[in-house]
Amino acid sequence: MIRLLVLLFCAAVAVDAVAQSEEPEVNVARAVAARSKVFFASDSRSLADGFTPIPAVVRSMVDAAVMGATGKSTIKAAWESLVRPGDVVGIKIAAAPGAMSGTHPAVVRAVARGLQEAGIPSGHIIVWDRNRDELAAAGYAERDPDFRVQWIDPSSGYDRQAVLTAPVLGRLIWGDSKFGDRKGTRLEDLLSSGAQLSSTSYYATVLSRKVTKVINLPSMCDSYLSGLNGALANMTLWNVDNWRRFIQEPNFGNPYLAEIYGDPMVRDKVVLTIMDALAVQFAGGPFPNPNFTRQYFTILASRDPVAIDATAMRLIDQYRLANKLPPIAPVAGHIETAAGMGLGNASANVIDEVRVGGNAGTGVLQ
Repeated sequence: MIRLLVLLFCAAVAVDAVAQSEEPEVNVARAVAARSKVFFASDSRSLADGFTPIPAVVRSMVDAAVMGATGKSTIKAAWESLVRPGDVVGIKIAAAPGAMSGTHPAVVRAVARGLQEAGIPSGHIIVWDRNRDELAAAGYAERDPDFRVQWIDPSSGYDRQAVLTAPVLGRLIWGDSKFGDRKGTRLEDLLSSGAQLSSTSYYATVLSRKVTKVINLPSMCDSYLSGLNGALANMTLWNVDNWRRFIQEPNFGNPYLAEIYGDPMVRDKVVLTIMDALAVQFAGGPFPNPNFTRQYFTILASRDPVAIDATAMRLIDQYRLANKLPPIAPVAGHIETAAGMGLGNASANVIDEVRVGGNAGTGVLQ
């Protein structure tokens, strides 16, 4: 079982707790017990010249999905129900699938500008993913007027006080926080045959210390690592080091992705999941593969990360079936495990897909 060890500075925490107790309570994303809703806006005008997003159309789609998910009639009220002006809001994107099928900057900008309407200044909005080069390839500039872009530096980007342990060893490589630090046990030395093994991972500092709320913003993309590079994978595999041990065959991330997401470090900070489905990549993920990428013109939003992943998985498997590829469902067992842990709903029978915007004739999720 995964457990989190975080060293807290008592005085600072006490002061913060008093301050927060005087502020109105803000809802944190929780799965609906009986049924879940996935809201979607689809508009064939959202992409031009193949896969180039049209910012104004994308903004209206994102706003519609967020207002649907929060039940508010204005975008300002919608974001105010999720965050407060004192928050530092993180937007965790999926840059690895690239400019075509990763999280598009136009979608992130729509979220950031909605947050600004709710009183979050651009300097308190952090857009992040693990790899600097992948962020650049996906279209993110290091300086942006609407948000700050950050990546996880291998030497300083992991929090040694936010420790994640699991009963499985992983071989450390460059990019892991403790790579080169050979202070393992004698048993590990005997098992390693010279490799550096560890059963410890660390959370990214941006998640553990810098942000107070998170908008989880993956794209709709398959993954040979975990079946789906969706909401659960986006907040787990890409936010810890020594992560390869969690996705070893034959389980491909099950149950570890569900367990990590269930940790308060992750679960309690994510207030909303938005999935960028302007394009869908159904094979070759989580890295770019234009041959298996199609336009889909859709933005999804839900308070339930499991429901949004289950919906995406079923859609991707329809594309794979049509292209004579095996389904990803057997590899994405962490989604059902997450449902069993009470993190959300995975069965199509208890997920309502609710259209909230766009133009006619696009965006059928079934």
